[in-house]
Amino acid sequence: MIPSRRATGPGRWLTGALARAFVPAPVAVAIALVAGWPYFSSHPLAAAVTLLSCGAFAAAGGLLTTAAPSRPSGLLLLAAALAWAVNWSAGWDRGAWPLISAFAQATFYLVVGLSVLIYPAGRLTAAVDRAWAVQAVLILWGGQVVICTTSRPEWSGFRPGTLWLTVTARRELFHQVLQVMTALYLLLAASLALALLLRLPRMGRLDRALAVPVMVAIAFVGISAAITEQSVMEDVIQLPQLLHLYVIQGAFSLAVPAALLATALRSRFRELTAAARILHLTSYPSVERVQSALRDVLHDATLQVWFWIPPHQVYADDAGRPLDLRAGVPQDAAAGRWRRTVATADGPPLAVVDCSIGLQAHASLVDAALVAAGRAIETAQLQAVVQAQLEQVRSAQERLVRAEAAERERLARDLHDGAQQRLLALGVNLGILENTVGDPAVRPRLRECRLELLECLSDLRALARGIHPAVLVQEGIAAALEPVAERLGIRVHLHATRRRFPRDVESTMYFALCEALSNVVKHAQATEIRIHVTDDTAHLTGVVRDNGTGGACADPGGGLAGITDRVGALRGRIELSSPPGAGTIVKVVLPCA
Repeated sequence: MIPSRRATGPGRWLTGALARAFVPAPVAVAIALVAGWPYFSSHPLAAAVTLLSCGAFAAAGGLLTTAAPSRPSGLLLLAAALAWAVNWSAGWDRGAWPLISAFAQATFYLVVGLSVLIYPAGRLTAAVDRAWAVQAVLILWGGQVVICTTSRPEWSGFRPGTLWLTVTARRELFHQVLQVMTALYLLLAASLALALLLRLPRMGRLDRALAVPVMVAIAFVGISAAITEQSVMEDVIQLPQLLHLYVIQGAFSLAVPAALLATALRSRFRELTAAARILHLTSYPSVERVQSALRDVLHDATLQVWFWIPPHQVYADDAGRPLDLRAGVPQDAAAGRWRRTVATADGPPLAVVDCSIGLQAHASLVDAALVAAGRAIETAQLQAVVQAQLEQVRSAQERLVRAEAAERERLARDLHDGAQQRLLALGVNLGILENTVGDPAVRPRLRECRLELLECLSDLRALARGIHPAVLVQEGIAAALEPVAERLGIRVHLHATRRRFPRDVESTMYFALCEALSNVVKHAQATEIRIHVTDDTAHLTGVVRDNGTGGACADPGGGLAGITDRVGALRGRIELSSPPGAGTIVKVVLPCA
């Protein structure tokens, strides 16, 4: 539930959360300084690079922990900062520190890879990501165990007698292990790159903007680590050479926290600017502008705003159509949607915002946008109430038109099946009586009665056709227009679709075109008429074009005005083009989906 008026979160974030974000950095720097002091005391440049690297990872991790979706990534980066600091304990070169250093380095690359894979959603979202995590544990930790169990500490640059995991130490075996591990490290880097690339199509626009810089950074670090690690994969290496390599890798790894810090700050800046952008885009608030502004700021073209209609106790869309939506439903994750309810300060609901489930990871940005749009949403809700009432009127008109079409069809059918058949039977009986009666004075009267009856029957048939032609029900609009075109007495070119449509649509289109044809015969002085009836997936379109005098207009009291009302009741439209001396075009468009 998002109140429409309240203090926004980004300002508080700048004071409290930002300060807390950088608290871990001095701690990580202090641990790194103690762990690497034997080496740093004589190598100040190496110390500066390493302390900067540890501080950057800790600062990026602390910053990410201040937001719920990215908190797991932040915790992993804090672990990476600690692991890289402990990695420098190799410089003490005694006791268990070299062994701890070896596993700290493996842990560093493991948690950095995982932090990037789960950023910004905060979890492993795909099977390929989870597969990489398992593979990384086996290769980085399991591989380090194999290296330690098949070597001696002095082969890795440490003094003899330090704690190691030696089980069998043979040069040939150790050389083969190093070759295999080199290949596995390259495989691990390549599979991480593949997992990151496969994530891009699944990301929303906001997630992609945050993740791509981090992906580029981790690719740079992975490539540089693979290149520099080649010099470590030797049978014998000296400790100064190993520590120098750590300095180079630490310098390259700065790209990851730098990218994460940049994207995190960019995300927070977007929250700060969301209010200004919303206020600018909704300076003249309306239902459409509010929805468009939220789509633009949140980068979600599928976003929908459903407004609460108090008189009817329902939600309605931007066109005023009521929706079967229960208030307070927070989300529909199964359908990939997420919903946020906007309410006034005293509680009554204003609207429900339905957006992509991907925006759930950017809840603070969504909240900032909705708070900024609160006043505009209140204004738009008033318009939505009016639109909903108009929609009810249009729906009532639509029901009346459909009921009228059904009643026309019923009346025409009753005339055909009832009165016409009875009159026809009566005419047959009169003919038989005329042929059998012997009185010559009666027979002319019977003939006269039968002819009058047949003329009456003809008028009744014409009336039935005018009410609702049977061929329209049986064969569709194309077949119904053919006899109309033949009776006009003007050259007619008819091209009509044979597709069938709902009866109210066919009936409305038929009578609209008949009214247009009647106007041509009465007023246009035309010698040629072209009738085209076409359809697409959503609309049925009828066009009547003549070569008459033109200059026609939609007379408010004429027949075309009445047809316009019928067409409008079915949410269609009539377009009239009639320049003087250039003929007339009447276009009727009806929704048929």
